[in-house]
Amino acid sequence: MTRPWLLHAVVALLLPVAAVAQERASDVAPGQRCSFVRLSHADASAGDANIGHDGTPLPGVPAPDISQGFRGIPRSAQPPLTASQRRVLECSYRLEEANADMPYTLFVPTTYDPATPTPLVVDLHGLNITPLQQMLFDGTTDFAERHGFIVVAPMGYSLAGWWGARRGNPVETAALNPTTGERYAVGELSEIDAMRVLATMRERYNVDEDRIYLMGHSMGGAGTYHLGGTYNDIWAGLAPLAGAGGISDVESAERFRSLPTLLMHGDLDSIVPATASRRSALWLQRVGAPHLYLEFPGEDHEFWIRRGAENLERVFLFFDTVSRRTNAGHITEEMLSR
Repeated sequence: MTRPWLLHAVVALLLPVAAVAQERASDVAPGQRCSFVRLSHADASAGDANIGHDGTPLPGVPAPDISQGFRGIPRSAQPPLTASQRRVLECSYRLEEANADMPYTLFVPTTYDPATPTPLVVDLHGLNITPLQQMLFDGTTDFAERHGFIVVAPMGYSLAGWWGARRGNPVETAALNPTTGERYAVGELSEIDAMRVLATMRERYNVDEDRIYLMGHSMGGAGTYHLGGTYNDIWAGLAPLAGAGGISDVESAERFRSLPTLLMHGDLDSIVPATASRRSALWLQRVGAPHLYLEFPGEDHEFWIRRGAENLERVFLFFDTVSRRTNAGHITEEMLSR
């Protein structure tokens, strides 16, 4: 005999899946080639686990040693998808400059109303991290749903494109750059891809033009600095997390002078030392650029991102605070007499 409580539990578990099944990807992502995330894709994106999701050791598996750099990165299996994660969309489009199809992942909150301008976050992945992995970082879609953000994670042409922060080598299969007459380089395609996906979001959704944000982890942090400074008239706020590269001189810092920036880093980071963020914060401080630097004692490059939802919540709270409408920019003495 089936126990009533068991039947109710099964039904409760199936309801969110049924809800997604009834919702069509074409309705959530109009004019785009998208489908809802497959559980098998989510599981595969996590890679081979070498640690529990809570940071505890796995039986019979040597504990990763983060001091060994990329060889010691902690990986955990993908935990059960939350309701918001089940609504993640896996999408693709044709990037003519690359002569290739480019993937991106997309999250649109259930509260999205085409009649209401909605904030947008462009989320840049780190080295060898896929757009799906980036979107499935703990808390990303949960907080985007709670705060009403659209989030898009582009590929940036490759898993090691550097978002234009590094030019890289020409791509033999790419189109010719009409400006140089040479094949597009990896870094050029990475930047073009990111900005093309942003353009698609602005075209397909009612995006609040005063609330477009840019964030990224590690290599994605380098991209946040590069794209943030290059296109500083677009963004309402930036959040480089354990960002590589950064700001290295006063000329670069001036590009951020009126751009609110949240920098976060773990002080035990052995892949991108915290010095990178400290130096960037110092230059922002020197030119009077609005910024907040948070350094986390005892945290490394991965744990506080992959299993640190409370830190991603800080990002969304920051983005929920700043906008181009409310940011007065760099305060000058002349403004005091108004």
